[in-house]
Amino acid sequence: MTTARLLRGMHLLNLGRTAEAEREFRAALAEDAGDPQAHALLARCLLERKEYDEATREAETAVGLAPDAADVHFALAQVWRERQYPDRAARSADEAIRLDPENADYYAFRALLYFEAGRWNEALTAAETGLRCNSEHVACNNFRAMALVKLGRRSEAGQTIDAALARDPEDAFSHANKGWALLEARKPQEAMLHFREALRLDPTMEYARVGIVEALKARNPIYALFLRYMLWMLKLPSQTQWAIVIGGYFGQKFLGNLADNNPALAPVLYVIIIAYIVFAIFTWLARPVFNLLLRLHPFGRLALSTEEIRETNWIGGYFLAAILCFGLSFIPDWWVILRLPSLWIALSTMPLFLVFRCAEGWPRTTMICVVAALGILTIMWPAAIYTAEFDTAEQLASVFWMIFIGSIWGGQLIAGARVRR
Repeated sequence: MTTARLLRGMHLLNLGRTAEAEREFRAALAEDAGDPQAHALLARCLLERKEYDEATREAETAVGLAPDAADVHFALAQVWRERQYPDRAARSADEAIRLDPENADYYAFRALLYFEAGRWNEALTAAETGLRCNSEHVACNNFRAMALVKLGRRSEAGQTIDAALARDPEDAFSHANKGWALLEARKPQEAMLHFREALRLDPTMEYARVGIVEALKARNPIYALFLRYMLWMLKLPSQTQWAIVIGGYFGQKFLGNLADNNPALAPVLYVIIIAYIVFAIFTWLARPVFNLLLRLHPFGRLALSTEEIRETNWIGGYFLAAILCFGLSFIPDWWVILRLPSLWIALSTMPLFLVFRCAEGWPRTTMICVVAALGILTIMWPAAIYTAEFDTAEQLASVFWMIFIGSIWGGQLIAGARVRR
């Protein structure tokens, strides 16, 4: 009877009918509280409901009841990954592989963990090990292709994805992967077809929805250049990405000093510095600005998520306020009060952009407080000028620039922080 309930629950779980599946697993546990499979499967249902603490307890109970069963360790690995504990997830996945080294599912999961950590070579190795267990394993084929794309081996990646699609043309993940590979190859139109097919097969797939948004924006040649740059950056290890960002910052500082000491070279050097600053600001704001433009596209506005629409509302509102202040500053005697705030409002879109890059919880709350502080200073400064409190205005300006610069560097670190659940 218990086995029948487990089979029925697994079938319901695979259909996405989590609540019904959970009832079956709880009924199975009522008949046999010591069934490790029922505890492990119940943990999966609880994960779907984001009941993380209870899911962890159920998965750990399953491991305690059957420490030599690979699938219960795999269930615990899935729980730790969802809770943003990648090291614990990796340890549980490795234990599952040790107990059952012929299961391709475990290698696919390990490849996923490596991929999320940006360790492309290890992800490739894990996926290929899984394929030696099962050469037609769809997830392993897809992770192999994703790793190959990141490693710049596009031809091999294309062959892998094509083979996966040939075996299973109804696999949404493979279609989304094909779309991203085509996007990397600068073929947004063809990529769109695969992203749409992926969403037809799985309307909830975020990986494909994001692909559609990027493919739509990539039709613009300026955004296409930005996308190429971002895809190139994402292939690099995080340390290298930071080295490039910090190197660019100190590089333009060095050129500034060189220009000050070499008037003959100054015109050329200042052009380079300005070009760098424009490029740096563009890399920050290209995505929300083009998302804002996508609101005018009949299909594009449907492809944007609720979060992206909220982001474009805020970014658009800030730009509108900056333009309004700048325009009003041309009224006689108003320029003193409004010219600088218009610049501050425009610059505040950069930390505002980071608010939406931060995970829910303390990272996002922190960035919201930073943006709010910049907004308060932007309001206080013209009030100080209007009341002739020039010393106060100077202090407010100093605090603004200090917070702004700190938000640019610190905000990127906060945006990369994981929030454990």
